[in-house]
Amino acid sequence: MDVDSEPDSDVPPLAWMAYFATGEARDLVDQYPPVDDACCMGVIHHGPKGCTCWQPVYDVDQAEPDPDTFRLLELGCTASPRAGMCADCAYRPGSPEKRGDPGYSADAEQLEHLAAAGIPFWCHDGMRRPVRWRHPSGREIDASAQNYLPPQVVVGRQRVPVRTNGQPGLLCAGWDARRRALADRGHAQDRTSADTP
Repeated sequence: MDVDSEPDSDVPPLAWMAYFATGEARDLVDQYPPVDDACCMGVIHHGPKGCTCWQPVYDVDQAEPDPDTFRLLELGCTASPRAGMCADCAYRPGSPEKRGDPGYSADAEQLEHLAAAGIPFWCHDGMRRPVRWRHPSGREIDASAQNYLPPQVVVGRQRVPVRTNGQPGLLCAGWDARRRALADRGHAQDRTSADTP
């Protein structure tokens, strides 16, 4: 089982790269640059915004992935959707994502694309998230409350997030409902087209 949670020391941590990609981290690094001007090759080549030394401080402990459950996924079983939409589901009408809030990594168009294409969208329920980022110099930055960074297990050609209890992530219930609605609409259109001479 290939678990992506502790990358090689020469490679920027996946968690940091994901956080950095949100733009929020770049703004924070501008405000709180590393103390050492040459703490890593990232800083030497790209300045403070390229620093790869920051390490996440998580809100909860993470259990190891359950090998039996992930083996079932490898054998073709599918991940389960959450029983119902969570209180802050991205697919709820009026969600920050649907409104295009820049503090969130998806917007309404991206959410619709994911559902239409059947690209898994995972619920954050039960996922760990960093509460702070710590630099070896001792400097700390508060992390975004929207940034969940669970370890991931590679299953076939996709990465499946691991909840803090070691179980696979749950598919978003809102995504699943929208995906099924779009598929039903497509089947209805196919039937109508087939009935038209």
